[in-house]
Amino acid sequence: MYGTSPLEIMACDAMLKGLIYCYGFTYSALWFGATALGANAQVNQVTQISSDSDFVIQRMNLLSYTAADTPEVNPDFTLNLTISGTGTNLMDAPQHVNNIVSNFFDNRVPSDLPMPILIPANNNLAAQLVNRSAVAQHFTQLSYIGFRVKYLSDVNGTPTTRQQVFHAL
Repeated sequence: MYGTSPLEIMACDAMLKGLIYCYGFTYSALWFGATALGANAQVNQVTQISSDSDFVIQRMNLLSYTAADTPEVNPDFTLNLTISGTGTNLMDAPQHVNNIVSNFFDNRVPSDLPMPILIPANNNLAAQLVNRSAVAQHFTQLSYIGFRVKYLSDVNGTPTTRQQVFHAL
């Protein structure tokens, strides 16, 4: 996983050249309290990516507990993700969570994304979660695990850009 995709290789190269600084980071979407995922419910959550750095998602993990605080081992949820700042859909249709995310309550190996996802700074990651079961969830957390990218200036004081590092706008 770590370091084998083009995005990770480009980030590694730029970091070795002193153009960027990367560090591990996790953002989360939380369904809890007023936004808890009820039985047969659909709830959207938006995660704001900070304005000072881009974010690369390498893996996602989902934990969910029923109202009785019992872990939901194999939740019957679907997930749809959109980078709302750019309008980029990350799926053509909602996907069952077992196809995409890790869940440490069962014996599945943590799943890496087939290609890490670069999310530009100051964008929102919108997650639509649908509970297809008749069991209400008290607490659900979707974690986006990866690294933040801080752009540095070169020796002349010229700031490095996303275009220079990742060849993307």
